Amino acid sequence: MLSFPLIGVSYHKGFKLFFFFQCEIFEVSFKLPNNVLSLEPSDVFQKFQFGCGIKNQGDFGSGVDGMMGLGRGELSTVSQTAPKFNKVFSYCLPKEDSIGSLLFGEKATSLSSSLQFTKLVSRPNSEFYFVNLLGISVGNRRLNIPSSVFAKSGTIIDSGTVITRLPQPVYSKLKAAFKKAMKKYPRSNRRPEKGDILDTCYDLSGTKEVLLPEIVLHFGEGTDVRLTGTGIIWGNDASHLCLSFAGNSFGWDSNLTIIGNRQQVSMTVLYDIKGGRIGFGGNDCS
Repeated sequence: MLSFPLIGVSYHKGFKLFFFFQCEIFEVSFKLPNNVLSLEPSDVFQKFQFGCGIKNQGDFGSGVDGMMGLGRGELSTVSQTAPKFNKVFSYCLPKEDSIGSLLFGEKATSLSSSLQFTKLVSRPNSEFYFVNLLGISVGNRRLNIPSSVFAKSGTIIDSGTVITRLPQPVYSKLKAAFKKAMKKYPRSNRRPEKGDILDTCYDLSGTKEVLLPEIVLHFGEGTDVRLTGTGIIWGNDASHLCLSFAGNSFGWDSNLTIIGNRQQVSMTVLYDIKGGRIGFGGNDCS
């Protein structure tokens, strides 16, 4: 085993990691209570470099043991396994109490025929995955937002961000259209807690049937990603369910759009980095 100097990293949402690198045999085989992630026994990578966290800051949540890097960086799992998997992977993030998937290489590629693809946008020296988001529709009506608004700083697809962040002018129009579509449902009277970023919430505890307006993300190459359920509202209590989008309050780039993992739940997302494209499809992880 080889040890390397202590490294400090600030993640783009304020998370901070301090760790040291080691080289070790890395065999992917996880068994968790609700999810099973497994690759073939032959998928063993010599001298795999990974970081061991010793002082981690940020809202990682309880019970989290680590983070798997799936970005473009040289030390990500995608880059270190590229000789075998050719920088192709897919995932399906499951709903609670269900099973998801994480596939690499040919197993991921086998899903291609059922997906819609849009091009990855080249951003030199960036470890993130940029795409062309052209517009958003709420309840079959496209919001009056020029595509140039999304092009200013670009749009990132990020499985590590929970809530999708939109530039404030975009979020304001999305929120207004959503509130109009939901006007017959009572608003939640719960006071927001410190740090809450979800500001459009409803009390649906006494409602037997809720008709949510469909939200569609329009990407380049004619790819439309239709959101339903937890991709639209989110919460742990029926008396306080919130629109699962937020305005971008990042001081370093308020024009950036980040598509978070709530909008990717139960959806197959395939990254074909060498092919320069990303695919979306399905409405469950079966």
